[in-house]
Amino acid sequence: MKKKVQKMLEWFYQESDRGEQNISECKNLYELVERLQYRLEDMENEHMQLSRKYDALEQKLNHITTLLLEYKSLHRNP
Repeated sequence: MKKKVQKMLEWFYQESDRGEQNISECKNLYELVERLQYRLEDMENEHMQLSRKYDALEQKLNHITTLLLEYKSLHRNP
């Protein structure tokens, strides 16, 4: 079991862009987990903001598309 945990920790720190920084700044695993939880909350908030912006852009695009289609249908050559 210890080997699995060790491999997982090695993988986590190798794939992280701040792995060494996290190790040096955190005194224990609890602090690291707490830091990761805060970062996860930040990322969730960023995701929600981006989702709202995406939805607003999509609504504008749909409105513009509808207007263009209506304009096209009104100005068709018979």
